Amino acid sequence: MTHENIPFRSYRLRDGRLAYRRSTAAGAKQAVLLLHGWPQTSWAWRRVIPLLRQQFDVIAPDLPGFGDSSKPESGFDKKNVARKLHELVEGLGIEKVAIVGHDLGGHVAYAYAAQWPEAVSHFVFAESSLPTFGQEEAMDVSRGGSWHFGFNMAGDISEALVEGREFLFVNHFVRRETVGVFDPDSISNDDVNVYARALARPGALRCSFSYYRTLPLDRQDNLIWGKTPLSMPALSIGAQWGYGPASAQTLRRVATNVSEIVFDDCGHYVPEEQPVKFAKALSEFISNGTA
Repeated sequence: MTHENIPFRSYRLRDGRLAYRRSTAAGAKQAVLLLHGWPQTSWAWRRVIPLLRQQFDVIAPDLPGFGDSSKPESGFDKKNVARKLHELVEGLGIEKVAIVGHDLGGHVAYAYAAQWPEAVSHFVFAESSLPTFGQEEAMDVSRGGSWHFGFNMAGDISEALVEGREFLFVNHFVRRETVGVFDPDSISNDDVNVYARALARPGALRCSFSYYRTLPLDRQDNLIWGKTPLSMPALSIGAQWGYGPASAQTLRRVATNVSEIVFDDCGHYVPEEQPVKFAKALSEFISNGTA
C-alpha cells in the first residue's frame, strides 16, 4: 500500500478538527505517532508510512494549523498543540504510543511526552531542538543561526511578504546550502508544491508562523518540564548535513535513556531523504528499545 492509498480521516476535537492518516499492520500492538516539521504536512511521511505499516499501527496527523487540519486563531504553544494530539490518540482508543517528532514536530513531541510520560513508550527526536535546551544558538544569526526564526516571529509583515510566494518560500528552505536537502531529488518540485499549496490556504501562514511566535511560552514550559527528565527510551536522529549531533546534545539535557544516530550523506529532511534507513532505525529502536 502506498501513502496515496491511505485515506485521510478527520477527528473532531473539543475545539477544532485534526486530519490524519492511519495505517495498521494486522495484529499490530504498538502504535506510532508521526509528527511532521515546518513548513510541511503529513506528506513528509509519504515514504515512511508504507514501511512502518508492515509492523505497527501508524498515525500521521497534519499538525493543528497545517494541511487539512483546522486553522485556529490561537493556542499554538506546544503544550496546547500536544493536548490536541493526546485527545486524538485517546479518541482512537490508544493507551500508549511511540512518538516521533521531526523538526518542529520534535517540540510538540517533547511537550506530549513531558505531560503524559506514562502514555509514551518510546520517544524519537529527529533533527530538532528545544527552547531552553540549545535552540537559542540556532536562533542567533550573529553566530550562524537561521534568520527564519526572527522572520516567522515578526508579526503581520511575515504573512504579507510570503503570501503569493509560498513556493519560493518553501523551496528556499528545502534547497538552502545549510540544513536543506543533501539529495536534491529527494524532494521534488511537486512535493514542494504540496507544501506550498497547503500554506496558501486561508489562515495557514498565520498558523505556521504562530508556532514560532509562541516560542517564549514554550521556553517557560520547558524550564519546568526539564526538571523531570524523560525516562522512556529516547532516540536522537541527526543528519550529517543537518543538525548533526546537536539534536542528541539537546535530547540528553531532557532525557536519561538516550541513543543516537547520525545519518551520513543526508540533509535536514531525513524522513524524505533516507526513508528506508529512517524506518529501519525506528523499527529496531521501538522493537528493542535501543538503536
